Amino acid sequence: MHALVQESLALGEYLRDIRRALHMQPELSFAERDTSRRIRLELDGLGIPWVPVGEHGVVGTVAGCHGDRMVLLRADMDALPIEEENEGLSYRSRAPGAMHACGHDGHVALLLGAAKLLQARQGQLQGTVKLCFQQAEERGGGTAEMLDHLRAFPLISAFAIHLWSELDAGKICTRSGPRMAGCDNFEVLLEGQGTHGAHPHRGIDPLRAAGVLMQEASMLPSREVDPTHSAVLTFGKLQSGQAGNVIPHRAELAGSIRSALPEDGATLRAALERVVQGVAAAHRVHARLEIRRGGGALINDAQCSALATECVDELFGAEAVTQFPPLMVSENFGDFFELCPGLMALVGAQNPAVGACYPHHHPKFNIDESSLPQGAALMAQYAIRCLEQARP
Repeated sequence: MHALVQESLALGEYLRDIRRALHMQPELSFAERDTSRRIRLELDGLGIPWVPVGEHGVVGTVAGCHGDRMVLLRADMDALPIEEENEGLSYRSRAPGAMHACGHDGHVALLLGAAKLLQARQGQLQGTVKLCFQQAEERGGGTAEMLDHLRAFPLISAFAIHLWSELDAGKICTRSGPRMAGCDNFEVLLEGQGTHGAHPHRGIDPLRAAGVLMQEASMLPSREVDPTHSAVLTFGKLQSGQAGNVIPHRAELAGSIRSALPEDGATLRAALERVVQGVAAAHRVHARLEIRRGGGALINDAQCSALATECVDELFGAEAVTQFPPLMVSENFGDFFELCPGLMALVGAQNPAVGACYPHHHPKFNIDESSLPQGAALMAQYAIRCLEQARP
């Protein structure tokens, strides 16, 4: 068994305890005060210097033999506004209306585990490792301040792990190319003229316009984007009216655009604008479209993915390597690729035997905690090997 794996398995209880403590006290995006404090205390205990970045973000530094090359390891820390339904768990959420339903508690734990493994090898590291604990990922935040802080450093690669509920525990996917989609959120306000349902000719019906808009806009990916590419435009909100016999004066819609390639996202944004204005003109309503840009597409670098695959093989054997298709969910870790190439690996956390069989963002979500030592070892090994490869 590889030495890193042995050491990470020995950290199993530590990793579990950290993850469960965070699971019991989840904090929503931009409010991760106690989570950040716990991270800083753990880093202090390891003798790893850190600096605050943004309101609650933390960047620790494991300085090796050289300061001219650095690897970035990242974990997100925020929870979701979901009421947990895992009544049988001794460590279920104690915060009403909040839950770690996406595995970020585990992400923090495994990065702290990697920090322990790397700090123990500080004298042999062929470079420096930046440990980035990011706030507010679920709200598309936390990266801008990190990028501002890290821009001055000689970063050569960025690596993150997402514990994945649709992948069996023990399996790891490090495939290159599109990993998660870029996502933009939009809202549309249609304003017409209300009237009694008996006299539709006396009003301007925004609700009918909203129905046509949803039909037309939902078809855009199939007609505007190459059918071999992954792209979707979906609506999740339509609100209008108070009574069945009154044509309302306004309708509000909201949805998202997701694409695996940035150019397809740009195409769909322009097409949505065109359709909104066209439908508004045809139905005599006033329209306002607001598109809020989210994180870009997360596209794993081929060379970084190849190195990560080697690391999985070295640590756990070739049988641990698996393939998993690109996902249309979004994650703003790709923002870090503005600074350097990198990848996000998926580490399997599914195991029905321990109740870890529900999807992300589900009120019964949970993980197989055996994934924590595995993820910690992989993070550490990736940093070690990447810095070794970068030696002059």
